[in-house]
Amino acid sequence: MSTACREQRDQVTEFPRAGVAPTPKLPDLAACEQVALGKFTPELDFSLPGYGQSIPSEGEEGQVRFDSAAYNPWAKLGSVFPDATPSLRYDKSDTSSAAHTGVEAVARHIDEARKDPDASYPKKTGKNLPGESPLHPLHRITESAGAASKERYDENEKVRKLACNENTPGAPAAGKDCDEYPFRSSTEGAARYKYEGNEFKDDFSVRYISPEENQEAGRRLGAWYHSDRILDREAFTVTIGG
Repeated sequence: MSTACREQRDQVTEFPRAGVAPTPKLPDLAACEQVALGKFTPELDFSLPGYGQSIPSEGEEGQVRFDSAAYNPWAKLGSVFPDATPSLRYDKSDTSSAAHTGVEAVARHIDEARKDPDASYPKKTGKNLPGESPLHPLHRITESAGAASKERYDENEKVRKLACNENTPGAPAAGKDCDEYPFRSSTEGAARYKYEGNEFKDDFSVRYISPEENQEAGRRLGAWYHSDRILDREAFTVTIGG
């Protein structure tokens, strides 16, 4: 995302329930993402015979985000509830069979690396692997959102490849994929230190795993980005189930 796009995203338009965002444009990469927030307060109507307790007639105020993202191939226009941090889920019980490609290997890699970061590869004492909590989320890099996002996405891949060698867990590499966490499609990926400081150097994990499961996990991640409308530099978490 360009600097101009980030500045535009920092100035999100808010409008009342009956309003519209000013000067709307059709989805266009050159116009960045267009984002507006609509606020609403649900009105509650209870009819409980024989129940005399007074019940408030209004719920808590909520928000709906309306956005235009030209890089979303599924729907360039859409809306989401932005109050919760979205989360992608992989399960360790999601094993592969002749009829199904699971993601067990990816789920185990993420789970084990986050539980014991210092034991993951590349080796580093005090390694930080975020993405488990909304307080320490990952942030999406959308490769097609602009030159800056494409550069950082590509740099994550370059650093990952250098870390995938004969010392990487799961080696030898023949017939396997080198899986990485955090994802290269996140600002917390392998090249984070190049943009945010050397304290983040080696704050990632790589492991050789089944190519089928690695690629299936990647397909699910991409589909989830599109369906849940995760915008460029937007926060999200990764949940690992049993």
